[in-house]
Amino acid sequence: MPATDTPRPPALTFILPTRNRRQWVGRAIESCLQADRPEFPVEVLLMDGQSSDGSYEELQARYGRDARVRLARQPEPKGFMPACFAALLLVRTPYAAFMYDDDVLAPFWADMPREMKRRRAEFVMGFGAHGSLESVVPFERVRQLRVVTPSFLLRAYFGCGHQLSPRGLPFSPICCLTRTDRLREWQGELEGFTRGRPMREYFMMKRNAGPDLMIYLYSIASHEGEITVFDGAVAQFSSHVESITSGLEATDLLAGYWLAQVWLCGRLRRLKQGADAGWCSAYAVRQGVRLLLKRLGRRRVAWAGALLGEVVFLTARALCGAGAASFVKSSLALLLPRRRRPQFGLSTRSELLIP
Repeated sequence: MPATDTPRPPALTFILPTRNRRQWVGRAIESCLQADRPEFPVEVLLMDGQSSDGSYEELQARYGRDARVRLARQPEPKGFMPACFAALLLVRTPYAAFMYDDDVLAPFWADMPREMKRRRAEFVMGFGAHGSLESVVPFERVRQLRVVTPSFLLRAYFGCGHQLSPRGLPFSPICCLTRTDRLREWQGELEGFTRGRPMREYFMMKRNAGPDLMIYLYSIASHEGEITVFDGAVAQFSSHVESITSGLEATDLLAGYWLAQVWLCGRLRRLKQGADAGWCSAYAVRQGVRLLLKRLGRRRVAWAGALLGEVVFLTARALCGAGAASFVKSSLALLLPRRRRPQFGLSTRSELLIP
């Protein structure tokens, strides 16, 4: 779609932090632009972290006259999370989604905002496909939808995912769309959760492990009414040795995601959702113990004391709060084989995408 002199006001911003990805960033931008629709115009907000490979200059030449692409630059390379926060300040649309410069959106990604608008919802998500950096997976249009409650979807991220879909739940934000004000609130929650806590700051702010999952958890917990999940791949995660989490050992990445789950347990307690807080806390305590043992087994003793402290504190808070009974009940249920665990009244229904 060519740029025009009088562009339509965009409704959705793709926030795209990048640095020195000359070979791939153009592909990422184009996959975002193909989601542009008359009923849901898009803008790509690229935040460059002082690239030194000439990519920013090339993007200026390529997209300088395209009203759908807005180029911004950090004063100095400060890291991935600061780039995300700086870009958030510049978003001027009611909806926003993060995009990574080495990933690709499906040609049918625009079905998600269209369906979200049709249902008058505030959040929508799908699943991801894994692929190599050198190729793009053969996407097919997702026609099967799962319609679930926020409670169901949160519990899916805490051990009940098999009830939703056999697909692995996504953590990368390229598979979801939410409100811009939710993302700004997410930033405040993330900064408050990590401030003054060295382990949380290290994994979530410095190593970028966990904040992406928090986008899902915060948006879901804040949503009123049912949520639509596209039961198929809507984006591709590209695996390679220079990804932003490539320097992380496997349990380092798990630690960041686990901390995002710990955050949600506190959030649910504050919202007085005792039943959900009990289940999520029970699952998080179990996973925290497993994570600690796994790290010790791999001789990853760094942060062992802090990790144990997080598990103990989470257990104490769960036993002292309004969801204590649910926590005990859920802890016992998690001892059962998966097929024998209670369903807690959770249910999902399937619908077909309306063309």
